[in-house]
Amino acid sequence: MRLKKSQKEQVLQWIAEGLESDEINARAAEFEDPFKVSRQQVDFYRKSRSIDLAALRKASEQDALTEGLAVVGERVRRLKMLAELIEQDIFGGFLWTENSKGIGSGEVAEIYDFEEFNASEVSAYRGVLDDIAREVGDRIQKQDVTSKGEQIQFVNVGVDLEKL
Repeated sequence: MRLKKSQKEQVLQWIAEGLESDEINARAAEFEDPFKVSRQQVDFYRKSRSIDLAALRKASEQDALTEGLAVVGERVRRLKMLAELIEQDIFGGFLWTENSKGIGSGEVAEIYDFEEFNASEVSAYRGVLDDIAREVGDRIQKQDVTSKGEQIQFVNVGVDLEKL
């Protein structure tokens, strides 16, 4: 089957991703102008365009490393947006939430309304703040337990550390 230019470019991109002919055909069936390729076509494109494919693969990897959530600034920006949303909710009046419980059943049942601290949302907010701090490098992730480059020696005080 003869491919249109857009179809050929898409096939080359899928080959650069490392897809096999059956995977390419599955994606091609969902393409705007559906098509099908044979294994021979895929092999031909792999051999004849190997240099182009290497360049496509390199460009694709570079894009993955320099776009979207791979960029620290983008992750921090989105985390800040999330923190602001949670702040609006918590500080806008939902630090304490209304709740109710029923006690008993039937005619003697009573419903009690009470306020409850919104611990889960506060915990989520603290987690987002911690994530932001980690992204910008304000959190120590690994502590070095050494003294001037030498391992700290523990003195035996008569307690078997293995039993603790």
